[in-house]
Amino acid sequence: MRAIISWISIVIVFLVITVLPALAVDTKGLILFFDFDHVKGNTVENMTGEKHDGTLKGGATIVKDPKKEGTGALKIAGGTQMMEVDTFKELEEYQDNTYLFWIYFTDPASGGWDQVLAKPAPGSDRSPGLWVETGGLGIHWRFNPGNMGFWGLGPEGDRTHFDQKKWYHVAGAKKGGELIGYVDGEEKGKIAVPAVHTQGPFSLYIGDSPAYGGPAAKFIIDEIVVYTRALEEDEVKEIMKGALRPVSAKGKLASTWGDLKRLY
Repeated sequence: MRAIISWISIVIVFLVITVLPALAVDTKGLILFFDFDHVKGNTVENMTGEKHDGTLKGGATIVKDPKKEGTGALKIAGGTQMMEVDTFKELEEYQDNTYLFWIYFTDPASGGWDQVLAKPAPGSDRSPGLWVETGGLGIHWRFNPGNMGFWGLGPEGDRTHFDQKKWYHVAGAKKGGELIGYVDGEEKGKIAVPAVHTQGPFSLYIGDSPAYGGPAAKFIIDEIVVYTRALEEDEVKEIMKGALRPVSAKGKLASTWGDLKRLY
């Protein structure tokens, strides 16, 4: 019996030492995390451990991520390609929120409103809605009512453009009537949005959104994270650095904060 207890103690210590680096950021309010490394068929696992997986549709594919060897990313090549996440309580009720992701634009702006991401709601296609703006690769990040937000969030703030074929980390944190935009972990601007935006039971879409009906933009996206609260700048930086990524010890163990949550 003592030998068994000692063995269990060693395993627990090993788990704690190995997993703690993945808990460098507060996970309160974390509802979605897609690393695109855990995919079965057309199903992309939500790494929070709370189900709500994504489904690839319209020809969307998982490709090898060039910025992290041996891992996957979601490729959206325009048209009706998308990943859909079915609605659930926390997704359809949040007001304050933060969306974070890595993005790599494979093609220039088309001159139209090409969709990057959308959380529709009854009577609204932007809770938020993200598009490539018509003049270049800036992210049109908007909420209803009032269609308020950034015209084109880019590397130098609003109305600036991302380069093609270069990875950027992008985040938008909404708190009350203000949206703060971050690029590569740095605050790039603040802008007014509705303090109470339209919400309700609609899916989340990466790529094409049926609520808008326009084509998807052309990009590769990775490590999509959604919180139901506004993150602070230091939290955005920690996530950009990989605070939510699985960690491993010589390939023998891989865990996320969701694994710990299931244990307790």
